[in-house]
Amino acid sequence: MRTTTQFLIMVDGPLEPADLLDLIRGRLPDAVPYRRDSVDVRGNLLEINRNEGADPRLAASDEDGYLHFRWRVEVTPMDRSVDEAHQIALARELLRAVQGPRVRATVCAAFEDRV
Repeated sequence: MRTTTQFLIMVDGPLEPADLLDLIRGRLPDAVPYRRDSVDVRGNLLEINRNEGADPRLAASDEDGYLHFRWRVEVTPMDRSVDEAHQIALARELLRAVQGPRVRATVCAAFEDRV
């Protein structure tokens, strides 16, 4: 059985998609612009989308606050050679790229406990 290697990073903070992409490209210079608010990075399509369920009050106080963060960073494998170990390493790098004093981020994935 093949595990799912697609993952999300939920991001909350005073950033716009262009700011997130700048942070990501700063940490991962091999990320290539693809479409608006997206890049091709390490065999994946990374897209930044507004979280329709965003709610600052719930993001700050709810036990599952990450579900209410402002942005969904969706990472979808485009290359068949991408495996789980590759995605775990990429998820770690992306977290390091976007987390900061005013930015919270969390990975949502089948492998999230190993990030």
